[in-house]
Amino acid sequence: MASSTHAASDVGHDNHDSVLVPAHGEHNSMQHVYKGKNARSWQQLPGEIVRLITTFYLLDASATGYCPNAWEPRELWPQRFAFTTFRDALEVERVMHLFPAWKCHLESHLFWNKACALLDPLGSLNHHLTVVHPTAGSQVAVAPRITMYRHYRSMLDVSCAVCRVNYPYNNEGLCAGSAKRSVNTPTLGIISLCKEHRKTAAFCGICLREAPRGEFEDDYSQGLGIACAENEDEETWPGIDATCRACRNEAFWRRVNMRREWQEAVDSRRWATLDWETKQSVESFIDMGEGSIRDVLQIAEEKHWLRRFTKLGDMLQQALAASRYASRAEAGEAYASDEELSDEDMDDPEMLSLTEDAGGIKELALNDWARNRILDGHWITPADEWFGYTNQARPRLAPAVHPCPWNRRSVYEGALDDGQGDEAQELQHPRPKTLVPHPPSFGLCEQTYRAFNRQMREILLPPMRNLVRKLVMECTADGTDPAIRAVRMTVEDLVSELRDESTWYNGIDWLERRANARMEADRRHAKDDDSSSSSSRSDGSHTTSPVLSTTTLQTTPSPPPTGKDDEIVVSSPFAGARSPISPVMKAPELLRPIPYVPVTTEHLPQHSVEALLCVRAIVLVKPVSR
Repeated sequence: MASSTHAASDVGHDNHDSVLVPAHGEHNSMQHVYKGKNARSWQQLPGEIVRLITTFYLLDASATGYCPNAWEPRELWPQRFAFTTFRDALEVERVMHLFPAWKCHLESHLFWNKACALLDPLGSLNHHLTVVHPTAGSQVAVAPRITMYRHYRSMLDVSCAVCRVNYPYNNEGLCAGSAKRSVNTPTLGIISLCKEHRKTAAFCGICLREAPRGEFEDDYSQGLGIACAENEDEETWPGIDATCRACRNEAFWRRVNMRREWQEAVDSRRWATLDWETKQSVESFIDMGEGSIRDVLQIAEEKHWLRRFTKLGDMLQQALAASRYASRAEAGEAYASDEELSDEDMDDPEMLSLTEDAGGIKELALNDWARNRILDGHWITPADEWFGYTNQARPRLAPAVHPCPWNRRSVYEGALDDGQGDEAQELQHPRPKTLVPHPPSFGLCEQTYRAFNRQMREILLPPMRNLVRKLVMECTADGTDPAIRAVRMTVEDLVSELRDESTWYNGIDWLERRANARMEADRRHAKDDDSSSSSSRSDGSHTTSPVLSTTTLQTTPSPPPTGKDDEIVVSSPFAGARSPISPVMKAPELLRPIPYVPVTTEHLPQHSVEALLCVRAIVLVKPVSR
């Protein structure tokens, strides 16, 4: 009994609201209740403490809250004060909904006095603060006073928020709104509108700045107008009907500062040197709201990549100079070759657009970039770099060698730095100038991929035709099928043949070359056998005849062969055979250009291998199968 009593008393001390269960015995009818002080939680705080907490919360919210840059000018500070008041009121209402027990205390917060004075600066609706209810059977009327929060909410629900923000000095828009004409804003939530502001592009949905009834063209061109335009960027501002110039400018540069690549592509410090299409797209979006921020930044990244890693800028200047020369020649005007392009020509968007698109300058620049990439031995397609493909997690880089390093005219030197030479072929290829990042967008990467495949075919088709000619001549002499041998060639075999300098010559007699190679191999094998046998005989003479004198060893040996056999040009029995593809030339011609060829193909991903197999299918399989 004692143990059970102590256990119950312990529970009672732990929980002040618990009731002791009576023990069995003589005190069964008695109940012992242990009472304690009821501690107050945060929901039962006094009203003064709740309002003090809300005041400090308002200070933090007003300091960190969002205020559009459209209200930054000094002459617009009253409108800014109205906008921030509506924003802070929304924060207080959020606290009231989050803690319902505090609502009765927060409805009498002094903040609502300021909010009501802002909505009704003339006090024309103050008589609605008291509600008169006559009592039955008495001449005395009861006039209870509503809280300032309820007065603020009742006025805001029937007022136009756009009018109250733009005209804080008078009562314009007060009680002129309707719940039927409401719109959702990202900062102030759902607001009511008047009939005038219900029109399309009547105000900015971000800062609530009203669009003037008619903006002058001079103000618009000088950037002084508000320039409210219909919103086309649903990704940045979903559900917003219109935006102003200031909000578009703020959102655009805020997005640009998120990435270093965007900052380099749209650098305001070198605005005059940016690409014409980049400047035009940025100005069109900020001034007229055309397009979206994503589209503008994509164009800027593409143009920055083209200007930085290709010769688009130089080609465009040359095309402009050629077009101006042609126009002056038609008009009969004189033109000096050393005359430079004026700023008006370089800033004319129409002329630049016609020159770049109609003249195919962009395609020429991409073809030149892909050609230089292949010539320097970097045979990775842009598609593999865009998708991040690798060959079994191997690095997408391998050294490359030149098949004919002794011929300086055929060696590609475009990847070398200024003043750098590689006559001894000591530098490793591909060079860092070739290893540039892939294009920034999928569309541009697809264009470079097609240009890469096209240039790969143009560069590798001539040597592969020589390889086909070699296969046909050798298989015809051996009586085998060249198509079977061509199909059995792997990509590694193909690249190994391209590293041979003879593949880059037109008109070689492959049968004579093979016969000479075999005879040279036999001669070397015979020399190796003679040297090994003579060394074995000399070793045997030293071991078996130790009594020979030194005079015998110093006997003059027989003179070596004259070497006339080496000087005789070996003629092949197939020298006069007629090639089934092209005739044999007396002086074979060296092809140009000759690229650096990778030493292996183990690093090539799938799209790069497909590019080589496509060339093999065009050159090897089809002609041989005929």
